[in-house]
Amino acid sequence: MLFLTIWLEVTEDRRIGYNFAPMKINQITDSNLKDVDFNQLDFGKTFSDYMMVMDHDGHSWSEYSIEPLKELSFHPAMSVFHYGQAVFEGLKAYKLDNGKVNIFRLHDNLKRFNKSAERLLMPQIDVSQALDAVKKFVELQREWVPNRSQGSLYVRPFMISTDNTLRAVPSKGYKFVVIACPVGFYYSVPLRVMINKQYRRAATGGIGYAKAAGNYAASFYPSNQAKELGFDQVLWTDITDDFKLEELGSANFFYVKKGVLYTPKMRDSILNGITRNTVITLARESGMEVYEEAISADRIKSELAAGEVDCLFATGTAAAVTYINELMIDDQLFKVNSDTYAPIVQIKLDLDDCKFGLKNHDEWNVWV
Repeated sequence: MLFLTIWLEVTEDRRIGYNFAPMKINQITDSNLKDVDFNQLDFGKTFSDYMMVMDHDGHSWSEYSIEPLKELSFHPAMSVFHYGQAVFEGLKAYKLDNGKVNIFRLHDNLKRFNKSAERLLMPQIDVSQALDAVKKFVELQREWVPNRSQGSLYVRPFMISTDNTLRAVPSKGYKFVVIACPVGFYYSVPLRVMINKQYRRAATGGIGYAKAAGNYAASFYPSNQAKELGFDQVLWTDITDDFKLEELGSANFFYVKKGVLYTPKMRDSILNGITRNTVITLARESGMEVYEEAISADRIKSELAAGEVDCLFATGTAAAVTYINELMIDDQLFKVNSDTYAPIVQIKLDLDDCKFGLKNHDEWNVWV
């Protein structure tokens, strides 16, 4: 792949609170875009031309560098491989018919990134500088953003510890990287989900609220067991004896009972989903009552058995709003026609409109 190097100097933006550092760009001259079929996108397997990197030496961050996507070389003793200091985010950019691109809720993702980094004793990034850098990263490859009927550009910032040591101590060095994938639609049909009371995703006082790599690794074994039984996802519970509901493997959980929307109350064992917060806002704006409560597995089982549940669904950056039509609790399978429940169908449409800048929530949008 051919590329050339240019320097981008951004001194000070006129907008209050934005102050940007220099950025190095190694610009390609031969894109891989021609090899991509945007109508056949497998989630997370097709990567755009560029990556963005920044290194921390234990004292301060380097400048941002946008460069052609390439493999990274590491020493086998690099601490992330042994002690798991790794956090990430996931967000999406959406292309309008006029070619404008919206990076949806970027600011909120960067703030949550810092919250995760703090919990794993990793350095903070400057949110305003990172926001501008991600904008430039997306702008440089706006042609990689699928159109609305094809999907979106999934953007993955992550940070890993880079000290070469086998001592069980926090690293001094870190690498911040951003990569991107054009993606289609994560779930195309309603889900079959089971509640698992044997395994736990996270515990109170742990790192469940952080978007830490280890949280996902811990979920793989029981999630695979669920898939072997014919289910798509596990609905996790907390560590108490009444098995309070928490979240799915990569999404937050909601259900509607008698026209009222319920979702598990936030605590430090649950990831505070950005799509979750968006849906709550849109639901309340639509006039729907929303309650964030502690919800036990027995409670929802009773409500399902009584026929009181109108709709079950999950929310996440990848999942958006994904309906759940079957839920297994204690070997009892409940079926709900979630994907035909009109109020949530409308909220799903409203969420899509927000992503494309068609509703009045400018505070959620970063335009490129």
